[in-house]
Amino acid sequence: MPILLALLRIPRPPRFALCLAALLTAAWLLAVPCAQAAYMIPGQPWRPKDFTLIKKDGYYHLFFIRNSTAFLADQTERDFGHAISKDLYHWEQLPPVLTCDPGEWDNLHVWAPHIVERDGLYWMAYTGVDRFAGEFVDTQMIGLSVSSDLLVWNRVQYDPIFTAQQVPWAWWAPLSPRPAFRDPFLMPDPKQPGDWLMYYTGNYGADTTATVIGVARSHGDLTQWEDLKPLEITYKTFTYNSLTESPHLFQHNGLWYLFISTNSGQPLSFYTSPDPTAERPVWTYRGRLRSMLGYDTSFFYASEHMRDGLRDYFCFVNGDRIELREILWSSSWQFTLVQPPLLHVFDMGWQEPSVPQGELARLHFELANAFAGSVQLAAVWLDEANIEHPVSLDTLGLPTFVSFPADSGTLVWSAKRWPATNDTTTTTRLIIRMSDRRSTAAVLRVSPPRPAVYTPPPPPGENDPPAPDPDDRLTRGARMRALGRSALGSGPAVVLELMTPLEGKVDLYDLSGRRVRRLCDRLLPKGVSVLPWDGRDDSGSHLAHGVYFARFTSGALALGSRVVLLPE
Repeated sequence: MPILLALLRIPRPPRFALCLAALLTAAWLLAVPCAQAAYMIPGQPWRPKDFTLIKKDGYYHLFFIRNSTAFLADQTERDFGHAISKDLYHWEQLPPVLTCDPGEWDNLHVWAPHIVERDGLYWMAYTGVDRFAGEFVDTQMIGLSVSSDLLVWNRVQYDPIFTAQQVPWAWWAPLSPRPAFRDPFLMPDPKQPGDWLMYYTGNYGADTTATVIGVARSHGDLTQWEDLKPLEITYKTFTYNSLTESPHLFQHNGLWYLFISTNSGQPLSFYTSPDPTAERPVWTYRGRLRSMLGYDTSFFYASEHMRDGLRDYFCFVNGDRIELREILWSSSWQFTLVQPPLLHVFDMGWQEPSVPQGELARLHFELANAFAGSVQLAAVWLDEANIEHPVSLDTLGLPTFVSFPADSGTLVWSAKRWPATNDTTTTTRLIIRMSDRRSTAAVLRVSPPRPAVYTPPPPPGENDPPAPDPDDRLTRGARMRALGRSALGSGPAVVLELMTPLEGKVDLYDLSGRRVRRLCDRLLPKGVSVLPWDGRDDSGSHLAHGVYFARFTSGALALGSRVVLLPE
């Protein structure tokens, strides 16, 4: 911009200078989209409310309540908005997901999504609001849905997974529109591996004028929850507010941070504790976010956290947008918020999975905003136990920083093994990634040098597998696999993914070929369906642990997978 400013200081600049100034201004505005902030605006007539943020395959995905004052209250907040980004600055709106089901318990509204990943599947806990004459009046309950691609979501069951009726201290009054039971936040229990914790908003039955954050535990089955307790530190006596909602937690340097939204003039408040389920005396109330940041946060609410590699992001709703900031930690419990880095490698990978030493390996990069700087790399090698060991880029002959003139590029490298060796059997397994670990290439195997004389590989296409039948529309994209332990129970499950809804059956067979169990016989939806198995046969008897086979059939389409029933 110095040239532009100099031109503008000329009392009567010539016409070519004015044209040049206009071009430079336009280029600068295009090149610096972060001049204000990183944020997502869904566009009119929508504004976002509670949301969740997750990363998949280099893309950031935002799911959020879609609210609009242009509609009646009963006609809004009926699905979740979905937006994706490569860099947290530029967002693309995708079709909304998980629309209210008119005939089920979430027929009025869907609120407050939160997503966790397990077994290569994505599980969304959310609040459903039920209105059914004579039984439910705007009753809030918590449900669960599942997806394999974040695009198509299916409800795990047509019942809520958790209600206030299951919580002894909570206010359960289904014929009143006032009781709160919403805003689920899921996380693995750090003290009991395999268990999960759910934090949520509820009303005390003993004091229906105030909300409090409750905690529940699951022993591995995300549809089965038991009450732990209310977190008393979030009661109005200690928060100085009657409304506490939208909880989320994250850990840094051994300390857990609990953020909530309140009905104060500065809504975001937070606490810290070395134990996320600790009793009240162990928690420290840190006050309003404003007190730590030193500037006004009166319009910030429904905050969320996301860890991306070694970076922490703090995000919040602010009016018509969701704003995204990077956390800069101090030496104590405090932090500040800054703009996220513009440059992001959303995909990097080797063009060859293996290469002999001394030959060229090609590492391809797909970037967002390559003009914003250089990519800093780091390298590790894997030993036989898959333990990572740092290795100097200099010793490998790789640069520490790479820059690209466009948003895609390739780094060409003469491959080396590490540790250096002259033997003819050792293969190095090497991982190259961004130094902040936001993007990582798949493992590259560097084998010993080729012998002086070798047989060249066959020409392209000679040994390629046959192309799929273009008319086989049902099979294309349909997949089935098994999980030894699933998020729907301690036993195995069959995961079936379809590109179109199909009537079909899933049966289980033993090694002799005898059918022992029918898991389903119904219309299966597009997307992923998770079918848990309790280890019993059709008569309800327990089967011996071992190997079984699952088979899905629908007309001419058949898919199979091996299922292992493990000892309890």
